[in-house]
Amino acid sequence: MILKMKKRFVSKIQSQEIYTSISEYLPENNSRPHTLNGYLKKIINHATSPFYALDLGCGKGDSIKIFEFLNREVVWHGVDVEDSPEVKNRTRKNDSILTFNGVNLPYKDDYFDLVYTNQVLEHVRHPDALIPDVFRVLKRGGILIGSVSYLEPYHSYSIFNYTPYGLAEVINNGGFKLIEIRPETDALMLIIRQLFNGSSHFKSIWNHNYLYTLIRIMGSIFNLRHRELNFLKVQFSGHIIFLAKKPVTDKCGNEQ
Repeated sequence: MILKMKKRFVSKIQSQEIYTSISEYLPENNSRPHTLNGYLKKIINHATSPFYALDLGCGKGDSIKIFEFLNREVVWHGVDVEDSPEVKNRTRKNDSILTFNGVNLPYKDDYFDLVYTNQVLEHVRHPDALIPDVFRVLKRGGILIGSVSYLEPYHSYSIFNYTPYGLAEVINNGGFKLIEIRPETDALMLIIRQLFNGSSHFKSIWNHNYLYTLIRIMGSIFNLRHRELNFLKVQFSGHIIFLAKKPVTDKCGNEQ
C-alpha cells in the first residue's frame, strides 16, 4: 500500500508537462541548492592563462575581487548599461569596465572564455536580442553561467522573472546549448527577507530555505531521486542558476 502510494506520487511528478519540458536540464548527481560563485569556482580554479571573463551587468564592478581571489590569471572585464542604479553608485575606476546600450556588447567576436551574469537578466529589456550577442562574443566551447529571478518579489527595477522553461527558451534560442539549471535560494526565504527589508536583526528568521527543507522531507518519504527533487526545488525557487555552452562545430556545422 505504502509502496504503491510512493510510486504513484513519483509517477505523477514525471507525467506533468512542466516536468517533461525541463527534465533534460535537471541534474541527477545531487539536489543541493547551488550558488553562482560555486559554479564559477569550478570553472576558473584550473583555468589556463590567458582566460578572458566578462561580468555582464557588473554594476559596481565588485565581482573582480571574486575572480582575482579564485584565479589571478583570469583577465576580467565588466560591462553594464550607463543608467543602472548600481553603475551610478560606482566608485571603482577600472579601464576594464565599459558601458553599452543593453543589446550590442562592445567586444569583438569569439573573445571571451566565460560570461558571468549575476541577477541581471531580469533587468534586461530585450533579452532575446542580448543573448545572441553574448553568444557572438564567446569563443566556441565558451561557457555562460548565470543566476536569475524566478519567484523573487519585485526589486530594483526588475522587468521579467524567468520561469525555468522560459529561461531555457531564451538561452537555447540565443544559440546556446543549455546544460543544466539548479535551485539557488527558495522563494519563501526571499519573500520573508523582503518583508523584513533584509534587516540583519531578523536574519535568524529569514535566512533559511524553508521550502527546500520541506521538499527534502518529502523526498525522504517518497524516495525521490535527485532529478525529481531538483524539479520540485526549481519549481519553487526564488533564484535559479544555469550553465550553458556555445557549441563547438566542425566545418560542416555539426556539433562536436
